[in-house]
Amino acid sequence: MEIPINTASPLTMHVDLNACFAMTEQQANPLLQGRPIAVTNRLSSDWSTIIAPSYEAKRLGVRCGTRVGEAKRLAPGIVILETDPPKYRYVHGVLKSIFEDYAPRVTMKSIDEGVLDFRGTDYVRRGRSLQAIGYEIKARIREELGNWMTVNVGIGPNWFLAKLAASLNKPDGLNVIDHTNLEGIYLCSALTDLNGINVRFRNRLLAQGITTPYEFLHAPEQVLTKQVFRSINGRHWYHRLRGYEVDDISFGMRHVGKQYVLHHRTAEPQELRQVLYKLCYYISRRLRRYDLAARGLWLDIKYTPAHSSGHLDTPPDSLPRWFQRHCFSEAFYSLEDLYEKAAWLFSQSPPGLTVQQFSLTTYQLGQRQGDQLYLYETALQRGERVEQALQAVNDRYGELTLVPASLLGHEKHVPEKIAFGSVRYLTK
Repeated sequence: MEIPINTASPLTMHVDLNACFAMTEQQANPLLQGRPIAVTNRLSSDWSTIIAPSYEAKRLGVRCGTRVGEAKRLAPGIVILETDPPKYRYVHGVLKSIFEDYAPRVTMKSIDEGVLDFRGTDYVRRGRSLQAIGYEIKARIREELGNWMTVNVGIGPNWFLAKLAASLNKPDGLNVIDHTNLEGIYLCSALTDLNGINVRFRNRLLAQGITTPYEFLHAPEQVLTKQVFRSINGRHWYHRLRGYEVDDISFGMRHVGKQYVLHHRTAEPQELRQVLYKLCYYISRRLRRYDLAARGLWLDIKYTPAHSSGHLDTPPDSLPRWFQRHCFSEAFYSLEDLYEKAAWLFSQSPPGLTVQQFSLTTYQLGQRQGDQLYLYETALQRGERVEQALQAVNDRYGELTLVPASLLGHEKHVPEKIAFGSVRYLTK
């Protein structure tokens, strides 16, 4: 039986900061305002990827995913900046604080966007429309973060349509999608404009003769479930497109990891172990923050090709690769336990090869259990107390204020970075 379009009032708001990293840098330095700039995780290579171009750079053809070298060709004079995580964490915190002043339930979808749920909040809104609240949020963001900072606001009956509305008329737009204009919006959109429809899913839809979001909306549920997505995902899309909520789900943390591309390539075992130790430091910090312990560990190493000159001239996707993983019988979370297991995996890697990239990931996560009580303090418990004290100092005064002696002189390894599309490590 065909389900009609949801006619309920649109009470979900999606707020998305425009060009977050780039705009934050322009706000911090007025000399950059109005100029094409782009932010990357690494300045040392033209193969590095642009993760946030400014709108001035976008107009010249620079996009997320553009290589730094290509960005310089497309936009002569473009300013390339390396990420500055403390700035973006501050912006994230201000955004979250503002959102929580308006809605009792706020879900931060990434560092620069959040969903505000206004269902059952008549007493909070006091007769005001969501459009009026959206404009007020825009004004507060300019007031509290700076007048260069703009956001797009989308309002819809579910998360999906609110996000689609927020993608319209960028930058600095405010749009509402409901049952009165939903079909018109779909008629003016492409399949890949829909959040969640990538090239692979688009091709599946095209294979069934579905070429536009409007045709997607009117496709039978059975076609979507049995022929396009071949899973219950087809049913979810059938409801999602009509404005019914299917995405308001919270998934637990499934893995904690850290990746690092070396600034200079090396095959020196001692230096590589220092990099590995620092990866373990960050991962251990995150496990402790969420009271998690892991049983699985995955080490993935990419090497510089033998013909390479050693400069940063090889695309990461084309590198030779070695990886190993292991599931241990006992859960672990402490820095020393984690490093011991990571070093054991590393000892199995091919010797003598020049390393370009490390990735270390813990999996099979579970809540950390309370430590066994003993009549007399054990060496393990003493080590645990020392590590807790070290973490407390770093919590208060900043990452790596106190470090193990083995890392002294190597603070340049594994600088702090921040994930653009995740808030997993920002919420505690």
